[in-house]
Amino acid sequence: MQRTTVWSWLIGGLLLVGQSVLGVLSALAARAGDAASVPLELGAAVLVAAACVVYAFGLRPEESVVARRPAGVVMLLSLGGFVLVRAAWWAGPTGYAVGAEPTAALSVIVAFLLAIGGAIAILRIGVIPRPWSWIPIAAIGLGLGLATMFAVATLVAPGAGGPVGVLPASIPGVVGIISIVLAVTTQPSPARPSASPAGAAVRHG
Repeated sequence: MQRTTVWSWLIGGLLLVGQSVLGVLSALAARAGDAASVPLELGAAVLVAAACVVYAFGLRPEESVVARRPAGVVMLLSLGGFVLVRAAWWAGPTGYAVGAEPTAALSVIVAFLLAIGGAIAILRIGVIPRPWSWIPIAAIGLGLGLATMFAVATLVAPGAGGPVGVLPASIPGVVGIISIVLAVTTQPSPARPSASPAGAAVRHG
């Protein structure tokens, strides 16, 4: 069988790399007290939302990382939409301008939970071949660990957590690079049968 480029994974990977670049620049700007961090974060959020749409639906049905199953699509779209809305709120008059850091921190936790849900859906459906389907969960775990290290470092020694704080923003870029490589070296696997009653009805109908 002739190998073809999985364009959805390639484009999604490029979007994640771009998001990571803007995310790192935003983190550096925030550390320097530069208000440019706000539009940079908003730009990164736009790219995340676009990547979630591309991965959820795929340019072709077989390229959807969740096989266009409703639960997986909803989870990815919820993640992209939430990240975008959060960034827009942070850029508005009730976010960065008034120093609403506690609310921003809570929203990061919600984003992590949505990302975990999306990663589990990707793993269970199996369109991305193993072991690569474990990459999203591994990336989320690493990002959560680094974010925790950043928070602890900031509490123990204010100002010392800066370098660690930039690292979580670089993780989506690593995932994006892997996605680009997979796009030209592998092909989507058939989705695993759904365990839902609707899926069983389709299989036995």
